[in-house]
Amino acid sequence: MTSRALSSTLKHIGTTTLAWIVAALLFSLVRLYGVEEELVYTRVAANRSIWQLILIQGLVAGTSFGIIFGLMERALKHKTFRKTSYAVIILIRLVGHLIFTLLISSLLFLISAKMSGQYEIDHVGKFILNSSFSKTAPVILIYTAFVSILFGLIRQTDAMFGPGVLRNLIVGKYHHPKEEERIFMFLDLKSSTTYAERLGHILYSELIQDCFYDLTDALQEHEVEVYQYVGDEAVLTWHVPQGLKNGNCLGAFFTFEQTIQARADYYFNKYDLVPVFKAGGNMGLVMTAEVGVVKKEIAYHSDVLNTAARIQSCCNPLGHRLLISEYLYNQLPMLPDYKFEEVGAVSLKGKIQKVNIFSVEPTTPLERKFEFSE
Repeated sequence: MTSRALSSTLKHIGTTTLAWIVAALLFSLVRLYGVEEELVYTRVAANRSIWQLILIQGLVAGTSFGIIFGLMERALKHKTFRKTSYAVIILIRLVGHLIFTLLISSLLFLISAKMSGQYEIDHVGKFILNSSFSKTAPVILIYTAFVSILFGLIRQTDAMFGPGVLRNLIVGKYHHPKEEERIFMFLDLKSSTTYAERLGHILYSELIQDCFYDLTDALQEHEVEVYQYVGDEAVLTWHVPQGLKNGNCLGAFFTFEQTIQARADYYFNKYDLVPVFKAGGNMGLVMTAEVGVVKKEIAYHSDVLNTAARIQSCCNPLGHRLLISEYLYNQLPMLPDYKFEEVGAVSLKGKIQKVNIFSVEPTTPLERKFEFSE
């Protein structure tokens, strides 16, 4: 696991744990506050308070649920499960939820019993078994199932909109158009018409699906936001600091290439070709606005996008896979892993003035095999 992947995993688990701690504290508060006189298992020692029990149970339950379910969710997002049916994923989650909830519930009962002076180390096994079949166990199961479903819906909605977009929609960040500087990359399948004619529409659709599945690692590693998928094209974007950091706006393309080449045998055996992509990058000011009522999304309006698309269209005539504007090139930090070559000023469709562009290649060439071209 790379350092970026590890950082992403830890961030995911941390966020999940925090959310579960809040949910567990809420459950403990609603369940325990004001009823300590009536429920036997909430009787605490003289030197304890009900607030201590609420806090301890909430922290223990939230941390346990957060770490375990966070790791489970992260594992289910691994490429091994990307094409697994939702029915199988739901079944795995259901079984895992049932087992871990009963174990954590037993731990909470042990904590309550210990704080009330009822804890006996010789009867731990029997205590765990009895607590798993107590009347409180199904209540905890139903509550945690509801919370899991709620968190799952939030994650799926966030995934559909793209990282950060749901949060911006909720807080209304772009309810009024806002000017900001961004980096854009138009990533397009090379020789797509030839691929489509050769494969037929069914296999061609599967090819596009496979390619964008394999784009996932690059998206996660290089802090990419996906603006749109349009046919065989993906429009990627970054806030400037994230895009320039470590050359993320370039690394995403070459990481994607490496992923494709690592699976070259799979593509060649299934499609009799290995897909090749081309890309154009640009940077500049855009107007960012929330659009739509029936289907809301964050939209970007600027000539910056048109220019990026036109730069990408120059890849085939100029014989390069990745071209970027001079403005983006000038903003990049020193990147010894890449070599740049000035292509020169080119005329772009729809633009009066010529645009100076640069080609980008990795310092260490990527070994390619089974490559198909027109």
